[in-house]
Amino acid sequence: MAEWKRWTDGIAQQHRLVAWRRDGVLDASTFTRAQQLLGPIPDAAQWRRFLDGLALWLGVALLAAGAVCFIAANWEHLGKFARLYGMQVVLVGAVIAAAWLGIVRVAAQAALFLATVLLGGLLALIGQTYQTGADTWELFALWTALALPWALAGRNAALWLLWAAVLNVAVALWLGLRPQFWFGDWDMAALVGVLNLALLAGWELAANRWSEFHGRAGPRLLAAAALLGLTINGIVDVVDDERFHVGAATGVWLLAVLALGYVYLRQRRDLAILAMLALSVIAISTCWFGRALLDGSDEAIGAWLILALLVIGQAAVAAIVLRRLAQQEAG
Repeated sequence: MAEWKRWTDGIAQQHRLVAWRRDGVLDASTFTRAQQLLGPIPDAAQWRRFLDGLALWLGVALLAAGAVCFIAANWEHLGKFARLYGMQVVLVGAVIAAAWLGIVRVAAQAALFLATVLLGGLLALIGQTYQTGADTWELFALWTALALPWALAGRNAALWLLWAAVLNVAVALWLGLRPQFWFGDWDMAALVGVLNLALLAGWELAANRWSEFHGRAGPRLLAAAALLGLTINGIVDVVDDERFHVGAATGVWLLAVLALGYVYLRQRRDLAILAMLALSVIAISTCWFGRALLDGSDEAIGAWLILALLVIGQAAVAAIVLRRLAQQEAG
């Protein structure tokens, strides 16, 4: 999708140049030099390559979903041999296809993506067939460990996002078995948030070395997962009757917001992540204001009105700031 983003940005800049030339802002020679710097608009061959890649990944996703759904729908009619060895044959075939195609090719990376999904299905089949008694988190942890070499070899953003999703599920399930881990029940959300912050930092470091990680979809998804967990835990830290203070959860959330704000405002400007940060700040601050206004208040209607005005004001300020940042990028 990074190629799509580059093309759309290039086309928008070309249209802007044409408008400036029409308005007399640019002379003919400057207009020509600017067009040469931007490069040509994507031609039919480039569009075909892009659509081929999109169709490839969509086909792989549908194949993976079809294999899992086929086993689930025909579970009672398939014997152990057909279930286990049939899945293994397809899994080995996907790995062989990736090795034969060459790991640097997108088709090989798509085959590894299919193999990673099938690996999870195979582990689930083994657990259901032989009833090993293992907890669900152990299945996802084993899936994460076995898929890591393929993610390292493939060095593809989609592979790493899939691996990160499986890791998140494994950690969340493990923490779910330990409700009193560290500080309390809701701290599992904060720990998952911190995990995704670490994954986000690793992604950005990888982007400095490998062009495959230059797309913004991965960082935005990881940032959203991190902020979701930290914000939920921060809200609970505020609204909990016995914990109305700047506790560890609120402190971790504040440090994360400041760090992400600095990185994605100063280092790698990303308006989508900045918008997520604004939403998180509005959520936490609204809970703080609400707790202060409504705690022991006899005039609940007036307090709710003030709270509504505060939310509207914060949202308006965030929208103005984000719009100015967008204008700076466009200019």
